[in-house]
Amino acid sequence: MDTLIFGGILATLLAVYRQASRTVVLGAWFVMLVAVILLMAHHITSSLALDLSY
Repeated sequence: MDTLIFGGILATLLAVYRQASRTVVLGAWFVMLVAVILLMAHHITSSLALDLSY
């Protein structure tokens, strides 16, 4: 999932670099913002087993 988000951020950066239309850049930016927020919400609320049991 993280790889897909990094790919989307790279695609957004390339859209800015290639001077795509404002609609494309803003649409990609908002889609990536929502994806990052959802991923962070998943990571924050997930249970992490950090105990060291041997």
